[in-house]
Amino acid sequence: MGSGSAFYESVCLYFGAKSVNTIEYNKIIFLHPQMKTITPAEYDKDPVEFDVGLSISSFEHDGLGRYGDPLNPDGDLQAMEKMKAILRKGGILFLAVPVGRDALVWNAHRIYGRIRLPLLLKEWEVLDTFGFVER
Repeated sequence: MGSGSAFYESVCLYFGAKSVNTIEYNKIIFLHPQMKTITPAEYDKDPVEFDVGLSISSFEHDGLGRYGDPLNPDGDLQAMEKMKAILRKGGILFLAVPVGRDALVWNAHRIYGRIRLPLLLKEWEVLDTFGFVER
């Protein structure tokens, strides 16, 4: 979910992914035959389910308009809710977002803390965390 380059997509292929589909507001052209990019609008027209989702520094930007997405104060929460439909039942989402004291850095990103992080993870089973210490 979201991509600025093909770095993480390439890592997935290196470690055995059969194909990689990136959903991104800005259409990225990948030259590798196992890599494909689609916009959220294109996904909505022809939705499919995936076994694994990867979001590295993506959802904290949703709804802030910085990357061509519409302004929406709950864009990040809605994106996480939509991931439930994008992933197959039992699918796994690898998620990386900034954590710390809750903040909105307009219009760059959100930082998730005691207030917003539980909202972001609502209805998700957290299997493990790295770099996050609840205080």
